[in-house]
Amino acid sequence: MPIGLIGYSMGGAVALISASRDERVGAVVADSPFASERELVRALLRKQICPLCSPVAALSERLLPYDPAEVDPLKEVAKIAPRACLFIHGLRDRTCDPEDSVRLYEAAGDPKGLWLLEGAGHCDAYFLDREAYCDRVAAFFEEHF
Repeated sequence: MPIGLIGYSMGGAVALISASRDERVGAVVADSPFASERELVRALLRKQICPLCSPVAALSERLLPYDPAEVDPLKEVAKIAPRACLFIHGLRDRTCDPEDSVRLYEAAGDPKGLWLLEGAGHCDAYFLDREAYCDRVAAFFEEHF
């Protein structure tokens, strides 16, 4: 029996990477994922400490016990097909750029879906309309299992 994954924010990125590497995953829903950890961290640093962004980012990457360049769902999402992906993102997200879900959607193979929500921030789609969210996610999994 295939596995369905759903992840939020970093969990969405991890769900995509996991699905790309494990054939047992039959479908994945990524809510508010980032396309690249390195790009996300640098964008967030630019907002906070613009003039010091590059040296701080470089130093922090050297201190990590892993290479953040390897946490890059955009490089892996195409490997998921022919298994299904659904990308959900609030257009008011100030943490992960909603464009990341668009980029991931464009890079993914079929079948795939993209649901962008006008009034939702980071991981807020569920809270905007819980019933619609649950119905849409359940229908996606039912369609692909």
